[in-house]
Amino acid sequence: MTGSSVLPDGAWPVMLTPFCEDRSIDWDGVDAYTDWLIELGSAGIFAVALSSEMYELTHEERVALAARVVDRAAGRVPVVASSVHSGLVEDQAVGVGQMAATGVSAVVLISSLVAGLDETEETWLANVRTIVDLSPGVDLGIYECPVPYKRLPSLDAVRWMAASGRFTFYKDTSHTLELMGERLSVMRGSRLKLYNAAIGSLLPSLQLGASGLSGYAANVYPDLVSWLCRHAASGDAATVVALQRLLTVTEHAVNLRYPSSAKYLLDVGSRLTFRPISRWKPEVIGAHEGLPLQQLAEYIRDLGLPRDALDARR
Repeated sequence: MTGSSVLPDGAWPVMLTPFCEDRSIDWDGVDAYTDWLIELGSAGIFAVALSSEMYELTHEERVALAARVVDRAAGRVPVVASSVHSGLVEDQAVGVGQMAATGVSAVVLISSLVAGLDETEETWLANVRTIVDLSPGVDLGIYECPVPYKRLPSLDAVRWMAASGRFTFYKDTSHTLELMGERLSVMRGSRLKLYNAAIGSLLPSLQLGASGLSGYAANVYPDLVSWLCRHAASGDAATVVALQRLLTVTEHAVNLRYPSSAKYLLDVGSRLTFRPISRWKPEVIGAHEGLPLQQLAEYIRDLGLPRDALDARR
């Protein structure tokens, strides 16, 4: 519902979807992963994102997944989820309403679905306005998902969203600190918060005023991302920089065969049982591909990292 509440700062994993051997959703795995993400310090959970393989899920599965995560989180952290609809703006608004009914704290619009690649910024913003008008009482977000194409809303559009009071979550994939700074300047004083998608620029974006990270690294090391967000300004500078570099390399290591690689890393590097099975880019993770990930998990485990960042993983 709309109001004065704001989303918390910190790590916002773009939640992976566990699958069974037959590639049906592993609902017990969803529950276990939700608990694990919360126990390891996630500020919130972004379910039904690209990392969740949202385009490979049916509409019914997307709604059921969001509802399951909300129920499992049980108010411990907020949950947001994408409405994966395009085409007629009225149909997009219907999808927003269906996702809002799951109880998520915000329904996230996919910037590249709100309007087509050949449609103008004016059309895009008009569609957003219509969705807002047709979705009373629903808090919204924006995700600059790179699929089917990347659309970065204009600064004027971000200013309007901030001033509307209806937007609370912004996943920035611009990878441009200058643009993030401009966006943060027009968000200041509003409920709208910017979460950087790129771990490599997390520290400088936090210094600009970003509220945290919503990206790959938080899916596998929410504890470390959470620690980094909390200590970026006040922690030991050498440890902060070292951890930033470690997470950047870790994210790059899983990128090639993502999301199966991230699932494999969780299986060998956490207490979770997580099959490296995906519908989207279903890469096989054999011994050759898995050994570097296993050694990475062991390396991170054996490092002298901050104890409050790792204790929950044991």
